[in-house]
Amino acid sequence: MIRLLLILTTAVTAVSITAGTAVAQTRIAVLAFRNMDGKIALNAMAVQLGDSLRATLEAADPKQEFFAVVPADSVEMAVSEVNLDPTNPQYESDVWKALRAMGIEKVVQGNFLTEGERVLMNAYVYDLETKMPDAAQAKNVYKQRDAVLSAIPVIAKRLLPALKPQ
Repeated sequence: MIRLLLILTTAVTAVSITAGTAVAQTRIAVLAFRNMDGKIALNAMAVQLGDSLRATLEAADPKQEFFAVVPADSVEMAVSEVNLDPTNPQYESDVWKALRAMGIEKVVQGNFLTEGERVLMNAYVYDLETKMPDAAQAKNVYKQRDAVLSAIPVIAKRLLPALKPQ
């Protein structure tokens, strides 16, 4: 009986692999957007944009066939464990070291700049090893400040080719 169960398990695994469901996942981290204005009052928008993009990317691959989005609290915990100081000029590179220790392969991060009531946003998928952005980028996305989150589906659509094989 145990032997039959082992044979069935092996057969199901083989079928899953040949059906394409056992694809190697790319582990990605989505960081808060960078506030290029430097206005502390806009820091909440930076986190909100990052969280919304993370949720949109998770919804784009709900079965995690191509990529797995690492939860924000896991990223925050890894960063806090290495006791990083955001005011230190080395903060950005230290965050990337913490992400590398987590087995992250790609980092999604954007930035924004306000111009009156409009917000200019850019977002990139970076390879953690090279720290270079992928060719799939979301650049020059403008939205009214009160509708800034409506940019997230546009940004996600532009970044997905870097996360999902075509």
